[in-house]
Amino acid sequence: MPKRSRNSEDINPLSSARSNSSGGGGGSNTTNSKYDQHTSNLWHRKSGAGYKLFIDYYSAQPLGIVVPYQSIGDDKDCYTNNDESIMSSSVSRGGMSRAAKRRRKKKKKPSSDNGGQDDSKREDGVSNTESATTQKRHQQQFDASHLLVQAFNSTTKDNNQHSHMTKFIHALSRTLPLTLRFRQHNNDEQQEQSIELKKELATNYSDLIAPVSYDPSNSIYQSTSNSNLSKSNLKKISPKLKELIVEGSMNGTLARQELGSMLPVLSLSACGAVKAGSKVLDLCASPGSKTLQALEIVCGNTNNIIKKGRIIANDVHLKRLDSLRDAVLRSGMPTSSTSRITYTNFDASVFPLPRSGKLFDAIICDVPCGGDGTIRKDKFILPMWSPNISNNIHGLQLKILLRALDLVKIGGVVCYSTCSLNPVEDEAVVSAALGSREDDGDSETAFELLEWPQDLLPGFIRRPGVTDWKVAYYDQDKKSIDDEEDDDFGSLSFVDTYDHALSIGMPDIKSTYWPNLTENRRMRLDRCTRLLPQDQDTGGFFVALIKRLR
Repeated sequence: MPKRSRNSEDINPLSSARSNSSGGGGGSNTTNSKYDQHTSNLWHRKSGAGYKLFIDYYSAQPLGIVVPYQSIGDDKDCYTNNDESIMSSSVSRGGMSRAAKRRRKKKKKPSSDNGGQDDSKREDGVSNTESATTQKRHQQQFDASHLLVQAFNSTTKDNNQHSHMTKFIHALSRTLPLTLRFRQHNNDEQQEQSIELKKELATNYSDLIAPVSYDPSNSIYQSTSNSNLSKSNLKKISPKLKELIVEGSMNGTLARQELGSMLPVLSLSACGAVKAGSKVLDLCASPGSKTLQALEIVCGNTNNIIKKGRIIANDVHLKRLDSLRDAVLRSGMPTSSTSRITYTNFDASVFPLPRSGKLFDAIICDVPCGGDGTIRKDKFILPMWSPNISNNIHGLQLKILLRALDLVKIGGVVCYSTCSLNPVEDEAVVSAALGSREDDGDSETAFELLEWPQDLLPGFIRRPGVTDWKVAYYDQDKKSIDDEEDDDFGSLSFVDTYDHALSIGMPDIKSTYWPNLTENRRMRLDRCTRLLPQDQDTGGFFVALIKRLR
């Protein structure tokens, strides 16, 4: 396989999607010059429009996307590995115009901040679907100075149309807690280092960081509910703990990795697609946390025999690929393992077939995305947020996933993931990819969505994928016809169908944005997994496991 395509153009589609997300809706003809685009982006960032758009967009979405499903007479709104079935119906929220909502506000009784969900205990003993640790975090003081909270309070001051989002918004206002993962080792010396470091953490730092309750291996650590420990304040709170963590990161003992980032490789391993000796492709590999996580497994020891698995780490951007190489060198993992990585520089959507003709056992397809699941650590996401970002990047994500399906072997598994909570980037892409493979008339291939592995992270709160969602279009220069008040933020319109989008001149649209309820239920999109920030004090994440049957 070629190691690098020297003629690859270093074009960043995500930056393009973000820069084109305001103004006329993200089309290539929405601005007349770079100056116009810069002015538009500057206005969007300074005006606070991104915060308001984020709240209005997600508040109007059906339950299940950022707020858990609500089942009448039942509190079964989250799913652990012990749940056998997924609720078939959900209660939609939103969808009315802003004017209609204002007309209803006087008639509507105020909602509680938990969306009317019952606080009684579930059969598994978890109160309101939350662990004791997460419950305690919800009781902590949220950041009232956060601009998202201020925008949220402003929109809910006179009515409660957004109140079901309270826990979600409050979770996003808090700094992301520090999370670590102890690496898997085949080296006795490094295994001993892991044991000693765990003892040190338990003895001297248990008030700051501890194993999470849903990981029986005690390999995933998160800062405790009372510590408020994060990456940014680690040195200030405990310089000695930071020294230990830095040392552990450099000698290969642990990885500083968020829970969402861990899920693709953990799930691929749990379903048997990634194991000792596997051939794995990481299509969009930088910054490399998933590459190294998979490497720990494929270079594993089985019956005292070292299995020589291989990781192909690909990235379209040469600079990011160089950063990935540096991250591997700094990981502290032995050369006998890191030498099993091959670096390639291709556009993931047209990644070539291996010269050997042998397809991959597993493919990590963590695609470029809008990134609104990373709001807690990336302060630049919300000021520039617009639903047009997801619309603009949907097509690229679909192309990458389709290519991954072409490259996985029969019996192999593709893990599609994003750090976005927008269903246009998540379930819409998965549905379109599976539908495309069914519609192309090729009876020699077939794919199915896998259920979340039953034995993986028992007690872990996962939310099922959704089958219904709303598609929106933002026009900065247009005042909504539904708005009776002055609106400096332009128009956020929810568009019901592809034909509706054509009729209003929505630019660069794709029919695959919109849900097909019948097909989505048949495809079992509920088997996808949503990680919500308010559940386990994490970022937001989406995971789908797709197996090739033939």
